[in-house]
Amino acid sequence: MTETTMLQQNCCHYLLQFSIEFIDLDQNYYAPSAQPQDEYIGATNANIYELDSVFLRDFVDQRKIQPWPNDALMPEKELLNTAAIGSEIDGTRYGVAHWVCGNFLFFNAQAPNFPQVSKLSDLESAIGPHHMIGQGLAADFKGKSTLGEFYLETAFDHYGGWQAANPHLQALDPILVADLERLMRLCDSGYCRSDQYHKHDPAFYARLFAQRKAQAFLGYPEGLHSVLAESAKCDAKSACLKDSQIDVVGFPSDDNGRHQISWVDSFVLDAGCQGTCAHDAAAFVEYMSSDSTYRTILLHTGAAPAYLLPAKAALYNDAEIVSQAHLYPKLKGLIESAQAPSDIGLNDELRILGAELDSQLPGNSPR
Repeated sequence: MTETTMLQQNCCHYLLQFSIEFIDLDQNYYAPSAQPQDEYIGATNANIYELDSVFLRDFVDQRKIQPWPNDALMPEKELLNTAAIGSEIDGTRYGVAHWVCGNFLFFNAQAPNFPQVSKLSDLESAIGPHHMIGQGLAADFKGKSTLGEFYLETAFDHYGGWQAANPHLQALDPILVADLERLMRLCDSGYCRSDQYHKHDPAFYARLFAQRKAQAFLGYPEGLHSVLAESAKCDAKSACLKDSQIDVVGFPSDDNGRHQISWVDSFVLDAGCQGTCAHDAAAFVEYMSSDSTYRTILLHTGAAPAYLLPAKAALYNDAEIVSQAHLYPKLKGLIESAQAPSDIGLNDELRILGAELDSQLPGNSPR
């Protein structure tokens, strides 16, 4: 897709115009493929990459990218701490951080037990016995990348952080698998392990939560966009959850507590982008990092706010944003100091572990 982007810089009244070609990797971003038309991010050539931090050390190690000019980088004091950490390697900031993300536990604000959840046994107690459909946890526990990420989060929670968790990424750890099995049992039968919903209807679990057909929703904050979009379609009798009726806590996957991780999406600059290319790239990321662009993305997405998490700290208390999406200040408190893991081959390691988990964990459903 090609479009013309107009940038207004430094409060001046001139417009800078250039053509941008977007390469859509939505279907295969994390998955290497033998088919050229299904290139994943590691096999793509572009001037600017929007790069998940799971790949950052790979791209630096392969010398695929270069550091940005200093004047293209947002001052570190304006970023969430996790965004700054997750966009640098060995003290050099290679990325213009744009978004952060991580898993959180969302629940009805009137539920009595969820605000106190700080470890897995607390979550088990809050969900309680759930023998009827609609009483359990709504979450997607299918797919290599999804399960690999949950495995890594469980390793962080059990072992306390990246250094202690890293050695347990070479093979499945029975302690961590047992934690994940406990987590799966919190789902209603036939749901969280569904190929059908994972592949063809990823917003399904968010809609269940919106319709009060699940006690809690486990996922990225952007899942709230699907929750609130569903609520906007509900009639008065259905009593779907509104933004003001939803609360959030950190997601614990082990009884040793919670150690939040985040992934940081940054704009990184191809090593071959020099001269005019680098100048135009810097203008593009300045435009994308402006408050007005962030607000457009976050608030003008149809019936509900996007609920993506900006890398820019001040936006979490922006009056216009918070008026439509009240959980931003609380989400900032939960993720701003999260660890942001990156290592050579980390994406591949997690996908291998995720594939093994997918074959071993109970509850595979024909749905």
